[in-house]
Amino acid sequence: MSICGIEMSGSEARLALLDGTKAAFSHIDVEPRKIKLSDDENPGEVKAFRDSMLAFFRENQVTHVVIKKRGKKGEYSGGPVGFKLEGIIQLHEECPVTLTAPQTISAAQKNHNPAKPTSLKKYQHNAFETAFSALP
Repeated sequence: MSICGIEMSGSEARLALLDGTKAAFSHIDVEPRKIKLSDDENPGEVKAFRDSMLAFFRENQVTHVVIKKRGKKGEYSGGPVGFKLEGIIQLHEECPVTLTAPQTISAAQKNHNPAKPTSLKKYQHNAFETAFSALP
């Protein structure tokens, strides 16, 4: 079971792949670690982002995609481009795509306190925590 955790940041999707269970997991260090949408108003760029995401999921045999949920309003709300990226990813039909609340992610971290793999880049930490929260 390969789980892809995703955190949206601006116009990019930050990715982390995990395999296993909460008790015994492994980080799968693959490229790309983030996929960016250059111009959200250009249909060709939007399609290129979609195709890159789908290719990433297929090439890495992802069985579940988990996206860190963001607020729709308020101080910590997500931007419009991030929500567009989220919608594009949610349309993936080859495996389940779920949104996970930050509280669920924090609870998994608190209860299991996993060691972050050294192969993880700093910008991938939230994506890692998101993927970890979905491990069985």
